[in-house]
Amino acid sequence: MSNSSPRRFPVTVTHLPVTRCQICHRTVAYRPGNLSEVLTEHYRRAHPEALGLPSR
Repeated sequence: MSNSSPRRFPVTVTHLPVTRCQICHRTVAYRPGNLSEVLTEHYRRAHPEALGLPSR
């Protein structure tokens, strides 16, 4: 049994605002109102020493 049409999946395209990390200059996307939470999580994962946390 074969399908004549390819399988399609619904796709949602959302344009989120972005900012850059001051240390690694990586682009970080965030939802409006969540900038500090997203940046804190990025710094916690990528730059724990900048937050005074012990590095892994």
